[in-house]
Formats: sequence, C-alpha cells, structure tokens
Amino acid sequence: MKKISRFSLFAAIMLATGSAFAGGGALLGGSGEGMEVGTMYGGGSVGQATTDCMMDDTESCSSTGFKIYGGYKLTDMFAVEGGYYSLGTMEETMTGSYTKGQYTITNPSAEGEASGFGISAVASVPVVDNFEVFGKAGAMMWKSEATVTAQITDTVSGQSGKGTDIAEKEGTSLLLGVGANYKVSDNWGIRGEYEHFKRQDMADEDHDVGIVSVGATFSTL
Repeated sequence: MKKISRFSLFAAIMLATGSAFAGGGALLGGSGEGMEVGTMYGGGSVGQATTDCMMDDTESCSSTGFKIYGGYKLTDMFAVEGGYYSLGTMEETMTGSYTKGQYTITNPSAEGEASGFGISAVASVPVVDNFEVFGKAGAMMWKSEATVTAQITDTVSGQSGKGTDIAEKEGTSLLLGVGANYKVSDNWGIRGEYEHFKRQDMADEDHDVGIVSVGATFSTL
C-alpha cells in the first residue's frame, strides 16, 4: 500500500518591501504610526491551509487551523517573530477498488494532521495612518502524520481484511509571507496575511503549502 504523508501544512512567507523611509514616514501620506522600537507583541489568528490532497496529489485540499505568535520590534522597520501553527485535520475518502501487485485495495480513507513552529524576520512599511504592510522570511519546522485505512484483499490466497497504514514526516523549510496590519488602538491591531512553505512527502517530493489567516494582535506601549 502506498504510504501517505501528504499532509504537512506549513507555511510561510517571503517579503519584498523595498525603500527605507526617513523617520518612518508613510508611503502614501499621514503619520503612518506603527509599533515603536522595543515593542513586544503577540496574537492569534485563524485561517485556512491548502496543499495537495493525500490520496490524489493532482487535486488541492484545505483544512482550518490556527496560529499563536509573538515578536519583538528591533527597529522602526524590522522585527523578529515566532509562532506555533496547528493546521487542523484533513479527511479524504475514495470509493472503488484498485489493484497493486497481488492486493486489491477497496474504499481507502485517509486522515491527516499537521503542526509546526515558524521563526522569521519581519519587515514593515507604513502606508497610511495606523496601517502598514509587511513581509517576512524565515524557517518552518513542520511535522505531519497521516493514517490510511482500507479493505485489502490478497488476490492469490483470497484472504481479506481491513488494513491500516500510519506514516509520519517532518522537516524544515523556507517560510515566506506577506500581510497587513491595522492599528485599532494603542495596544490592539487587526492582522491579515498569506504564508507559504514547502513540505515533502514520503518520496521526498516537494509540495506547496499556502496559509491565509486573519487575527488580532496585542502590543505593549
């Protein structure tokens, strides 16, 4: 039976915000107020992760998860940030039978889950008052597990029974992302972002993972 570990979601992020602005001036006017140097911040977000399906990697499958993160503002434009990602559970079912060698596999189903820890450098640029865009680049340390269950028949002996295959995979990949943050008050902000990273399956083939999320950020003064 084909071992399945095609559920590793993790992500991440590449940024390209160029241009340094003297005194942190806004790109499109206004004061462009953002977090000050030395600010510590943290937050949580929920979102959707999308990657290749476990049993048919020509199709895309999605799951819902969450992220908890925290960071420290080093300069007007740069911060360091780390976060824990829980990317939910993905379930798939196929109807029908196929033969592999002397075995016939009928109605296979798969369940996978993934989690990881990401650390990155974040660059931000103010656009208008209380609104900034950012990009980040770093590393994602991901881990995934998938369980595949199916009815298996030995075509030679005629014996049949339910079989289960469990596969695990872990690794570290480049994490890239872009996003925006809106400052609601001195301490609170709303943040949306897209993150991307690559995972590997049991055959060490690369698969893209994309994460879209929205959440809230709390920062010190």
